[in-house]
Amino acid sequence: MQQNIILTIRDHREHLPKSEQKIADYILENTNEVITLSAQELAKRADSSPAAIIRFCHSMQVNGFTELKLLVSANLGSVDAEMYTEVEKEETAEAIKQKLNVRFIHALERTADLLDEKDLAVILPEIERAEVVYVYGLGASSLVAQDVYQKFTRLGKTVFYSLDHHLLASALGTGEKESLFIGISNSGETTELLALLDIAKESGIYTIGITENGSSPLAGKSDVVLLTAKGEEAPLRSAATVSLISQLYIVDVLFFYYASNNYDETIKKIQQSRNTVDYLKK
Repeated sequence: MQQNIILTIRDHREHLPKSEQKIADYILENTNEVITLSAQELAKRADSSPAAIIRFCHSMQVNGFTELKLLVSANLGSVDAEMYTEVEKEETAEAIKQKLNVRFIHALERTADLLDEKDLAVILPEIERAEVVYVYGLGASSLVAQDVYQKFTRLGKTVFYSLDHHLLASALGTGEKESLFIGISNSGETTELLALLDIAKESGIYTIGITENGSSPLAGKSDVVLLTAKGEEAPLRSAATVSLISQLYIVDVLFFYYASNNYDETIKKIQQSRNTVDYLKK
């Protein structure tokens, strides 16, 4: 998928070395001009070096400066300065719709690029084998954990979900059945989650981490890590938006991948679930 390079640069800027940050800043502030420059000219104007531009292109996962300029050209006009501020005074509903549309599409496309089918193929038998699935997330990630609970419970899986990490710790420490632990944290550094992950590892439970931060403790300790796209939330961050939609997307892919590979049983369980709900309605 063709990435929105302007948003990608904004999302990664804070994580770049200073020599590459200068290039990022110049591109963001002079987008129209950049597409007419050579690498040497950009390096001079950004007070950087041609070597730093090569490294910057690598950081943005593009194949050289020519491709970078093509992507910048393709994105001209699609994202203005206001797109990166989550809430503005007396903003119109149409502006909000467009802003979120751009951000969400970008986040989902980048997350899809990061999601490796080989990782899903490794996870699938672990989900199939698990008699109990433990899942935990704090804050906005708790909504994603709840989504895991809701989806996989419908397929007949026993899912243990609780906001009380002490209760979850007790369950992890005493459970004897084949189990799976899914930890969700955008930063990958949530203290309560990491403590639960350690308990799961000590109990011999297979662990899956869902995070944006590939160098985080969650990513380092998990048996398999599923990365969401880096998406710097706006300076005025009223709520998790980009991170939440990316995490929910990961869960949906996991759910449908499992359902597709266990199709007959899935259809049976969903029908049973539907019949039960219909009975309650009566």
